[in-house]
Amino acid sequence: MKKLTVIIPAYNNPEELRMTVDSILGSDFPIEELEILLCDDGSSPSLQGVAEEYAGRADVRHFWQEDQGFRPGTARNMGIRAAQGELCLFLDSGVIVTSGCLREHWRLYREHGPKMVAIGYVYGNDLHSDLEEMRGIIRSHSPDQAAAVMEARGMLEGRERDYAQCGDVLWRWQAPWIELWSLHFSAPTAFMRENGVYFDEFFRTWGCEDNDFGIQLHSRGGKFVLGRDARAIHYPARVRSYDRLQNDPEFRAGWLKNKEYLRKKYPDHPLVQMWLTEGGGAVKKLPLLEEAAE
Repeated sequence: MKKLTVIIPAYNNPEELRMTVDSILGSDFPIEELEILLCDDGSSPSLQGVAEEYAGRADVRHFWQEDQGFRPGTARNMGIRAAQGELCLFLDSGVIVTSGCLREHWRLYREHGPKMVAIGYVYGNDLHSDLEEMRGIIRSHSPDQAAAVMEARGMLEGRERDYAQCGDVLWRWQAPWIELWSLHFSAPTAFMRENGVYFDEFFRTWGCEDNDFGIQLHSRGGKFVLGRDARAIHYPARVRSYDRLQNDPEFRAGWLKNKEYLRKKYPDHPLVQMWLTEGGGAVKKLPLLEEAAE
């Protein structure tokens, strides 16, 4: 059994996929201890050719599903079922890891145990930094150098405000799943499989599917951990999802549909209902839980 399975859902855009895979192969994690699963959400042409580019260099496998619209959760489920690693690391295509990122995920898993859920740190996903400036930094620097430049310029993790408010000890938060974004996190393979935790395949539009996955993990005893040193960079999309949420009525309608689905899925979960009704601000004001006795 390998130590680490990296699961990357992807749709078209082979250039960004190569960015992600190249950064993984440039990390300091032993290449023989990991596998990379390219979970193709119906790309045309398929991304099989990208996987074949790495033959002989790394264990890179390609999985494909028919294009039936936006189904990254279903693609990730292909990876969970096929994983041969002890720990699954989920990265979106276009997420570029720094040299120590994978090693830090593994270290956190060894420290916090078989129910750990590690939320990685991601530069480039804030709402204020200039997108083209970030692209230029990424294109002209190594991942480690780019992360350092972005840190110096204040292009920080988009959840940094929440961490400043509630602290870094996520397992003391009452609802840490509000911080689980699917672009960069890890969870033990056995923990997911033994508890039947998979991405809900209802979600066919953007929004909430990653939070739902976090709710499932948390309800089964997942210990949420912030991996500040598990650093990565998100290559900026042409348009931020947040901006589309404000300016694209169809995009927003899909998000609202997903929220309503969660409302019905968890009718007896007061924190989920509070989050959906009153927003994340209300949940973040809740008192922290006491530290568990050793």
